[in-house]
Amino acid sequence: MAVADLTAVPWYPVEGEARGYFLVDEAIEIIKASGLNYEVGAMSTTVEGPLEDILALVPAIQNRVFALGGERVFTTLRIDAKKEGPLTMESKFGKHR
Repeated sequence: MAVADLTAVPWYPVEGEARGYFLVDEAIEIIKASGLNYEVGAMSTTVEGPLEDILALVPAIQNRVFALGGERVFTTLRIDAKKEGPLTMESKFGKHR
């Protein structure tokens, strides 16, 4: 099990703020469709699940941005993986809610 922080920023061409947010919304729809537990934050989305499923999100998101006319997307992925035992978003930041 892993918990990851994912940010995908469409960079070029983005014709205004609304178009940028549209592409980010498309990325979030891919995460939602994955069936993984996730939480959208102000600057990134946190995802919880098997590491291989989380890693598969990156090319899926990048390919979607490209299919919608984007030519470049910056992706940042930070992963916390645990060999054994549970690792959840709740265990990481639940006490701060």
